[in-house]
Amino acid sequence: MQFRRAARRSVLIDIAPLVDVVFLLVIFFAVSTTFLDTAGLQLELPTSTSTAPREQKDVIVMMSADGTLKLGNETLDLATLRDRLRSELADRERKIVILRADAATTHGQVVGVMDAIREAGAESLTVAAKAPPEPAAGR
Repeated sequence: MQFRRAARRSVLIDIAPLVDVVFLLVIFFAVSTTFLDTAGLQLELPTSTSTAPREQKDVIVMMSADGTLKLGNETLDLATLRDRLRSELADRERKIVILRADAATTHGQVVGVMDAIREAGAESLTVAAKAPPEPAAGR
């Protein structure tokens, strides 16, 4: 008696649907991720109940608790800040400057920087603050 051998089937796994699903997950996470605007200085901004969103076009001056001043990625002293701001604001249509000063910065230091910003030709000065934490629901 002669038995017939069953023909071997080749087993193939189609990974095209897997690649599609992984690609869709990558797109989903890339679109839903928020990117933080990281500053060159570690600042603890004071809180304010009347915060407003800002436009990316505005000039931002950062001031740390120890009085270090930054304009973009450049660390400056007060006199140099005034000159750099003057040249930065000269070719801008909107002459708005945002001051991000640490909550631990002394009032006198902040006022000195505000004066330098006004002398540089800024038409509007905004002091950055963060919104207070929202109260927990159900209290």
